[in-house]
Amino acid sequence: MRGPLSHQRVLTAAATVPLVLGVLYLSHRYHQIWVVSLLLSAVGVAAGWEYVRLVERLGVSPPKELLLWATPLYLTLAAFWEDFALVIGWGVAYLTVIYSFFRRGHVEGFLTSLVSIFGFIYIPGLLSFIYPLFRADLFMVYHFLFMVWAYDTGAYLVGSLFGKHRLIPRISLAKTWEGVAGGAFLAIVAAALYPGFWGDFCGWLPHIIAIGIAVAAFVQLGDLFESLLKRAAGVKDSGRILPGHGGMLDRIDGLLAAIPVYYFYMRFILGLLS
Repeated sequence: MRGPLSHQRVLTAAATVPLVLGVLYLSHRYHQIWVVSLLLSAVGVAAGWEYVRLVERLGVSPPKELLLWATPLYLTLAAFWEDFALVIGWGVAYLTVIYSFFRRGHVEGFLTSLVSIFGFIYIPGLLSFIYPLFRADLFMVYHFLFMVWAYDTGAYLVGSLFGKHRLIPRISLAKTWEGVAGGAFLAIVAAALYPGFWGDFCGWLPHIIAIGIAVAAFVQLGDLFESLLKRAAGVKDSGRILPGHGGMLDRIDGLLAAIPVYYFYMRFILGLLS
């Protein structure tokens, strides 16, 4: 949640949201999942670059070229051949360890390994959860995105207008409990928009509330984690690629944290994913 509402923030959202939704729709309509892989690869590389820059400010230098080349490779393979993507993931982990321990001191090498492997899981690994949702139902992807965006919007607006009680001030001074409540409310409203819930709305209502709260909680957790990383690195934003929003990682931090929770709930609790 960044500063007062600005024209840049509104214009960036007005441009990017229809673009993302349109790309997903056309990819699904014409059965071209490779277009989704291009979109996710572009997002992953941009966020990965920002992540590397942040951890470098902490004195840790991960193998930048390996991570940035492996991200689109992994996200492309995950779209078509999940088993091969898994092999690539393990390969990146082992190559990172070899790079770290042969080129750096013991402590720095160990920390570099942890930061690099985590970064690969954190960004391309979590982004790849989009694929099973996309294959199952385009509206499921939309449903998840609407919940994330609803939480961000509600938390930003309510926190800006009514926020008085800070959530965790040592991590972020901008986030408030009032913002969390406003975001959670809108996330629950967005959770009700999935067409599969409309046939027996009252029967689905407890799950609508539960998944809305779960996604809201993890979106906020992801936002707090990235705020912690930025504060440790001594920067306000992860980048400047999205005017009014900051960097790509600023934009998708909550999405990354929430998508495995959404996937788990829809598949294993509701049984809506095969």
